[in-house]
Amino acid sequence: MRSLIFIKRNFKEMLRDPLLYIFCAGFPIALILMFQVILHYTNGKTPIFEVTSLIPGVMMFSYTLLMLMCSLLISKDKSTAFIKRLYTSPMKSHNYVIGYFVPYLLVGIIQSFICIIMGYIFGAISGTGFINFGKALLLIVEMLPIMCTNIFIGMILGRLLNDKSAPAITSIFISCSGVLGGAWMPLDTMGGFETFSMVFPFHPAVYLGRVVTGAKHTVGDTIFTFDTKAIICLVIVFAYFLVSFGLSIVFFNKKFNQ
Repeated sequence: MRSLIFIKRNFKEMLRDPLLYIFCAGFPIALILMFQVILHYTNGKTPIFEVTSLIPGVMMFSYTLLMLMCSLLISKDKSTAFIKRLYTSPMKSHNYVIGYFVPYLLVGIIQSFICIIMGYIFGAISGTGFINFGKALLLIVEMLPIMCTNIFIGMILGRLLNDKSAPAITSIFISCSGVLGGAWMPLDTMGGFETFSMVFPFHPAVYLGRVVTGAKHTVGDTIFTFDTKAIICLVIVFAYFLVSFGLSIVFFNKKFNQ
């Protein structure tokens, strides 16, 4: 019950912020539109911008915006008397984690559906199609770990930083996800740089998404398949998910016990 009340409060605060609609809804749509225009004017010669390849990348990138919004909300709560008032409540650390996590999880799922719907629209316009309903659901499930990882990192940054420094630090993660995730960069042609990018969860999540959608590699006509590399990607993504979840519990518990 405590967590539910806190979820409702945070959800209302989140909906009051116009940045939520700009970043978490409008920005992914704008990205897909922009890259589809680029694909059109390059006569379809950039496979990475085809919907089966682009949509997983945009989904991954859009989740970093959840990190930004989450860190902003928590850092603002910390800078006001709201958190101090909560100190006197019987809430535990897990109530805080659940209360901040669930609203952004719901927004992330909505983001996923928006990206997939856009994929169907542009797939129909181009005549290439997208994926069937079953694979669309599988893509959402596959993207859940990286979505949750970003939310947990946002929670950690919100607890550690103030409302002025949190956006600056979060922007580093956003930039890294775009470059190291291969969302719109052909990492499969970059050799050692792709190997380096595997250290972070962004590219592995996108790689798995392209396995689900059956996207083509940038070079040649080979299609992403569930191979040894995909298994490694799966392990990396889940490792980051578990570590970020554990750290969020630790940091919230440490802070609230002081």
